Amino acid sequence: MVGAEGTLELPYRILVQADLGWLPGPYANTIIDVLGDFGVIDSFEQSLLKAAIQNSFAARLSAGWRPFPKLGLEVLGGYSILTAGGSVTNADVVDSYLESKGSSDRFTGSASAAGIPLRATLQSFHASVDYRFLLLEDKLVLRASLGYLQCFASSTSVTATPARAVAQETLNKLNADLQAYMNPFFTQYVKIPVVGVYAAYRF
Repeated sequence: MVGAEGTLELPYRILVQADLGWLPGPYANTIIDVLGDFGVIDSFEQSLLKAAIQNSFAARLSAGWRPFPKLGLEVLGGYSILTAGGSVTNADVVDSYLESKGSSDRFTGSASAAGIPLRATLQSFHASVDYRFLLLEDKLVLRASLGYLQCFASSTSVTATPARAVAQETLNKLNADLQAYMNPFFTQYVKIPVVGVYAAYRF
């Protein structure tokens, strides 16, 4: 993600860290493309999953320890959440999905009307080993990080727009189908390395 981070160092070099940021589209797409390259998902599934995690807000809460007083080595772990901001996908894509599953449910309205907001939330745990370098009388902090992130829970849903009038019962069924269809891909296959570079000012 691209964003901001705050770190508090407590006595005994215990660390508490919070991050807020945005997941760039190219990175999100790379995660899904890897699944496609290994044959886990097909091209249709790739397009739907990519739409679900575009424009995503990311947040992390970590705790850790700096074991050596005179070295910049840090070990951290914690919780991450990634939630999409409501990316829009074409109704025809969702209708094609319903048809492939043998469902007669469809979104209505003109094909040129507004798309359907598709949302996803991924909950994950993460762990990392960092090393920080102090410059300019120990005020400027440069840190490199190598870590691992794994999704353990996810939620996916669509919402209807005024241009896509859909009965609530149909919408509920569609969301139940999407949950069963998409969530296993996130929880089973989103297990990824994370590389970070940070620059900060220390007060």
